[in-house]
Amino acid sequence: MKRQAFYLPVLCALVLATGSGCGGGNYQPSRSANFQIDREAEIDDDDIRKAFDARPQMPASSIRLSYYTFDPEIANDLDKTFSTMPGVSSVYRIPPLLVTGQRRNQENHGYYGQPQEVSVKKLRLLAARAKTDVIVIVDHGYRNQGINPLVSFNMLILPIFFMPFLDTLVKGYVEAFVVDVRNGYLYGHLVQEDERGSEYSTIYSKKANEYAAEQWKDLRVRLGNDLAKLIEQERTRKEPSELAAPPPVSAPPVPAAAPPVAP
Repeated sequence: MKRQAFYLPVLCALVLATGSGCGGGNYQPSRSANFQIDREAEIDDDDIRKAFDARPQMPASSIRLSYYTFDPEIANDLDKTFSTMPGVSSVYRIPPLLVTGQRRNQENHGYYGQPQEVSVKKLRLLAARAKTDVIVIVDHGYRNQGINPLVSFNMLILPIFFMPFLDTLVKGYVEAFVVDVRNGYLYGHLVQEDERGSEYSTIYSKKANEYAAEQWKDLRVRLGNDLAKLIEQERTRKEPSELAAPPPVSAPPVPAAAPPVAP
């Protein structure tokens, strides 16, 4: 009975610690995908020449946009963000099934197999089949430690109720590459980062996953604003050949000849 009386508060403390969001780490979806700009074995001098020769081809009118995200959890939010942008007439999400073979309800957060290669060329091909003009490649994730060194005091049971042993600091990011489908021209590389929460929180404080949800809402808005600004700049951009040529410089007037002198 004495042994059971000792284990009961210990068990309660462990349950409280677990339910308070102690489990930290990285939130990095789609670990089954290994992203590469282009496969190194396929890159040659001709690819480099084409990259230098590529010119923006974004339509000045409506734009058909496709995107691929390494975080399927944010796909619905990205649909709403991209579809409401000025100048975007249609949005197509490239499904993971066509890229990595990941099925709709397949969980892969604990994936330990060989990652599937995902290259820009492959995504451009899928975007071209959907008849889109621009592809946006989006990555999102965050980091949280879960606990701090004060967790060692929880061995005394009582401190767990008032000791700030939880780390709720969430360091998140969203990153996007905007690429021309036709020639691979890179329109822009957009990055937004955010930190919120505290390194020392009690079990009564806001949880790390709540901070992460709030954080993504802000990151989504900031990404949408940056992308809308980029698209507007590219749509109104003019090539040097399209700029109005300066008016020709007129030759200075020739002075009139002096009248002949009468004899």
